Amino acid sequence: MQLLVGLFVLYFGLLALSMFYRQQTMRGPWFFLLRAFFPNWQFYHLVGPVPHLYVRFAPAQGEFGDWQWIYPRQPRTFWSVFHNPWGNRDLALQNLVDHLSSDIKELGEGADASHLVSYQLVCRHAQQAVRAHRGSALPDGTVSGSYQLEIRLERPGPQGLISSDTVLRSPLLPC
Repeated sequence: MQLLVGLFVLYFGLLALSMFYRQQTMRGPWFFLLRAFFPNWQFYHLVGPVPHLYVRFAPAQGEFGDWQWIYPRQPRTFWSVFHNPWGNRDLALQNLVDHLSSDIKELGEGADASHLVSYQLVCRHAQQAVRAHRGSALPDGTVSGSYQLEIRLERPGPQGLISSDTVLRSPLLPC
């Protein structure tokens, strides 16, 4: 019990110390693996545009449809206060889009983001969203065609969107 209390005190002490001692953003492959456990706290710094994921799909011999906003939302129920694994998964997916937007910002303008792990994970998320929306057309569960994803920084307002800037548009990706 004393060890547990000591770990809590150490944890909150490090949090308090990190609030006063600022340095560069932590980087590295090991930190990247650990950041999945922490949400992206940049929304507390200032109010700004929010990254949104949009996807569009084209059948094998067809044209692209309209861009669809992929924002996972689960219906709220009383029981989700106690047990909500799907809502937690959806929050993690939106957090992944936030991390990709942050990674693209760190890369700089004109840089290739296709090597980023967050980009590859968002591509898989978009592919699953296309499959869920279009249904499985082939016996092996794949959807024939291609899709494209786009990350937009959008600033919502009371009457709709104030601004929308495209941060990333992927090449055509096979389903």
